[in-house]
Amino acid sequence: MYSDTMIHLLKGSVGAGVLAMPDAVSRMGILFSIVGIVLIGSFATYCIQLLIAAQYHLCKRCRRGYMAYPKSMRLALEGGPPCLRWAAPTLYYFVDATLILWQLGICCIYFVFAAENIKQVCDFYGQEISLRMHLCILLGPLAILSLVKDLKLMTPLSSISNIVTILGLLLVFFYLIEDDVTLEDEKLQIKSLQEIPIFIGITLFALEAVGVVLALEYNMEDPKRFVGLFGLFNIGMLIIMSLYMVVGVFGYLKYGDSIKASLTLNLPQEQKKAQVAKVIFAVAIFLTFPLQNFVAYNIVWRKLKKCIRPTRQCVCDYLLRVLLVVIPWLLAVAMPHLGPFIALFGALCLSLLALVFPGVMDVCVWYPDSYGPCRYRLLRDVTIVLVGLGCLTAGCYTSLLEIIAAGHE
Repeated sequence: MYSDTMIHLLKGSVGAGVLAMPDAVSRMGILFSIVGIVLIGSFATYCIQLLIAAQYHLCKRCRRGYMAYPKSMRLALEGGPPCLRWAAPTLYYFVDATLILWQLGICCIYFVFAAENIKQVCDFYGQEISLRMHLCILLGPLAILSLVKDLKLMTPLSSISNIVTILGLLLVFFYLIEDDVTLEDEKLQIKSLQEIPIFIGITLFALEAVGVVLALEYNMEDPKRFVGLFGLFNIGMLIIMSLYMVVGVFGYLKYGDSIKASLTLNLPQEQKKAQVAKVIFAVAIFLTFPLQNFVAYNIVWRKLKKCIRPTRQCVCDYLLRVLLVVIPWLLAVAMPHLGPFIALFGALCLSLLALVFPGVMDVCVWYPDSYGPCRYRLLRDVTIVLVGLGCLTAGCYTSLLEIIAAGHE
């Protein structure tokens, strides 16, 4: 159903990232942020459209109904320019590794997000313990939840998560519009050029849910309605970009330069509605964590299972599930700073998954003589790859500088 797919697209793309948008807007100023969100969102959407079209072309060529992202990359490179064919096996595993890193990065951010919001509420009621202690408390319950094998058992949790997320957003909007806001000139201006890569990283993190998009396109009854100028994907991304602009701009207008990495952290600690909003989002993230973790588990277990004897598979299965919770937890404990991590994983993983890889795949799909007049497809794809690599390099560099600076505070 069209409506069901739209709901899943919105649900998959509207999460913790939307609450980070005021931080992104504070770095670029309101005018530049609006233009930036439109440009980045449109560019990323176009690249995902190219990825879907390339996968469709490969499926048709190989007479297959569906191919996963890594396999599509390998087959595209094997039939692409000779100078790229050697990289087919390497990029096959690299795409998988990037997908795993992306999912573990989301889990790390979810750990910190939930812990920071719970800590603020607990601090107000006199239960003051460190952020790292809150992270330790979260580890056990999340590890137990991640041991659930049947995803159908997670469906009620997912439904509850969706409901509380909507309720939380309504509460946040209440705080953003309850008072008159003032528009000073400084809020319209960009802070510094160094903030641009951070803005791009946060926006990419918020906007893109590559795995969700590809899965939804595959499961639609009529996949052709998903793509195209007025297809479901473009309409859905337009709604998502509009929501992000509204939350980002109004959040920055409300709290100015005191805005934090997540909008919920700016809500007044002493008010009951604000405390409810913080707990709601923490619970929503807590319930979504196992589903995000399952993606990384599924990729790793599919490959690992072939190397393990059947008698040991059950034990190894549970150990892997726990390990994939412990890894992002360790990273969160080592450096519990939300903002720089959001920008880092957005710049690192989504620059590759949503920009660079689609450009490379498209170059290979149209090789050798289908690049069109004046080889415009080749020029377009090379430009996309170069832009993606630029976002990757600049975003990672500036995010790491912020993480190092935060670590010395």
